[in-house]
Amino acid sequence: MKGYLLALFILAFVSTQFAQKWQLETTYALSDSTQHWAIDEWAQLYQWKENAISVQNTQTDQLLQESFKNFGEISGLYPLNGLRILIFSEEQQMIGLLDNTLQMKGEAINLSDYGFSYVSAVAKSSRPDFIWLFDQYRSRLVLFNLSTRSSTQVLDNAFGKVFNPQIRQLFEYQNELYSLLNDGQLFHFDLNLTQIEQVKLGPEMTLFTDKNELWVANTFELKELISPMNGLTQDFPSGEHHLQQVFNGLYYFQRGKKIYVYQLKM
Repeated sequence: MKGYLLALFILAFVSTQFAQKWQLETTYALSDSTQHWAIDEWAQLYQWKENAISVQNTQTDQLLQESFKNFGEISGLYPLNGLRILIFSEEQQMIGLLDNTLQMKGEAINLSDYGFSYVSAVAKSSRPDFIWLFDQYRSRLVLFNLSTRSSTQVLDNAFGKVFNPQIRQLFEYQNELYSLLNDGQLFHFDLNLTQIEQVKLGPEMTLFTDKNELWVANTFELKELISPMNGLTQDFPSGEHHLQQVFNGLYYFQRGKKIYVYQLKM
């Protein structure tokens, strides 16, 4: 009898998971549809294109804009928290720290001055003042200290026999490091850079993390890769095909010059 009731409970729980509905929470406007963008922990929208960055400050409601011509084209912008932003130029092999008014803190860092040949991927770390870098030429993963400007952990030939690996995504999740390559191979390391596993996801897949969940997505649906209820699938909201970010239970889709922010409701 107890087993029967437990089975009913599990079935009911799974059914409610699948019965979740998308609810539109808010929208953001982009200056044009080709802008790159990111949301920080204060729900501030950063937009960038070429060497120009803008953000609508949530505290003052002031629109801030800055350009960084010495960076050439900005490849990535990474909110480390509500007060610090990291920017990266693959073209110029430079990184820099900005404050929440988009002012450079100290001097920009030329990565070639610190032994890097060609950095092609950057990711923030949960450890303050640290970031992850991938040196393409040496297939090397590096944990880099921004304060001391030194490499504290290094793994050469990080992806084994993969020839000329191209990283699509590099990120930390629950104190472990994940790297998704363009060919769909996912490499999973602990923070000592010991490989935990290697799996094949497919070239069309993208990963998203939020709280205790790791999702894999294609253009139509999300599937839980790691979660308390592993393996559940959720179709995207009607008309949405471009999930760009997941943060604090909110799902950010871009359609043209607008970002649509949804939440899953029971």
